Amino acid sequence: MPAAIPDRYRLDMRLGRDGDIEEWLATDTSLDRPVLIRSLGPDTDTERREQFVASVSGAAKAHHPHLAKVFAVDMIEGGAYSVGEWTGGATLADRVAASSGIELEEFLPNATGLAGALAALHEAGAVHGSIDLSAITYSEAHAAKLVGFGRPFHGDQEGDVRGLASALETALTGEPPGGPPPSESIDGISPVIDRILRSGQAGVYTADEFEKALSAAPTPRRPQPEPASASRRLIYAALALVVLAVGLVGLGALFGTPTNPIIPTPTTITGTSATSAETTSTTLPFGDMQILSIQTFDPFGGGGENDGDIANVTDGSLSTTWRTERYQDPMQLIKPGVGVVAQVDGIPSQLQLTGFSEGTVFEIRWAATLSEDIDSWSRVAAGRAPAGTTSVDLPARTGGYWMVWLTELPQQTDGTYYAELSELRLQP
Repeated sequence: MPAAIPDRYRLDMRLGRDGDIEEWLATDTSLDRPVLIRSLGPDTDTERREQFVASVSGAAKAHHPHLAKVFAVDMIEGGAYSVGEWTGGATLADRVAASSGIELEEFLPNATGLAGALAALHEAGAVHGSIDLSAITYSEAHAAKLVGFGRPFHGDQEGDVRGLASALETALTGEPPGGPPPSESIDGISPVIDRILRSGQAGVYTADEFEKALSAAPTPRRPQPEPASASRRLIYAALALVVLAVGLVGLGALFGTPTNPIIPTPTTITGTSATSAETTSTTLPFGDMQILSIQTFDPFGGGGENDGDIANVTDGSLSTTWRTERYQDPMQLIKPGVGVVAQVDGIPSQLQLTGFSEGTVFEIRWAATLSEDIDSWSRVAAGRAPAGTTSVDLPARTGGYWMVWLTELPQQTDGTYYAELSELRLQP
């Protein structure tokens, strides 16, 4: 538990640690709104607590749409704490780990906004001192914001710009700076953006200059689809092949014999890799790994998440599904996540998710015993669900509990946010 903070703030869920800072999702009961509590405990000395308060106080003086708001900061007996805006909790570090980063079309507006936020911070006379991917939150529904105030200082204002430029390049490419520039690995990125990011990393810009350079950069554009004329050429080529095939069949009828046809009879391939086009069953075959129990995991919510349907994910049928609750807002603004937990007896090598809503951001976690503390679960993988079946290779773990932890839900056509899952299978 953190050091004693005012009763006004109800601690709802421990989110983990940011170095020596403990983080909690809490509720400001006076204003009935979610807030982020960051606190230092008795294991820190007075000098560290004073530095924490000074850093957060400096950030509170700056105001910018891409800068997380600070509502309160104070030293108390046994520690120090700050109260800040709850931005959803998903950092760029989480997204890069899930191979999602920042979408190409959203990169430049968010990069420019973050540079502007840093310029506002510096103009207020403050320094962040430790900018990296985990100091920036971002989701598809909400703009990127600079967070993480109160960390131990590891630099000055120039170091802030260097850190932001490095984080932005990694968010764009998925790789740390030092490799090929973004324009060489991503279609639609101008070399101008390469030069701006590399100049920022070299300490050439102030934060204000960095913002101005990004705002003047060419907007990234995804490659345009092939023009209709090219598509027509492909159609004409296909028609020519059809005519040729018909001609060959005619020649076979005239000159071939049943024992020596011009076009050989196809050979039917049998074996475990063959797929029958006549299969119409919607029932999946069961894997060899036995699932002892299946349940939802919702420690922050009401204790359940459509529990009555959770057995559908292990019934072997694609026609039955489990669905999260429908949320009117992005789930990360409401709670850190919701999970599906499978208990197994054995050592699975792969987890397969079929009928998993495309675009769902998730983590795979494991624990030897069932616990409501999400931090006690080991995170072994993360990703964003593609179309079709999602397969995740697992590290060797004997028995225990495997969790699919959903952290972002896709927005549906009715405007709500939810995800569905048809089948969860564990392969030996």
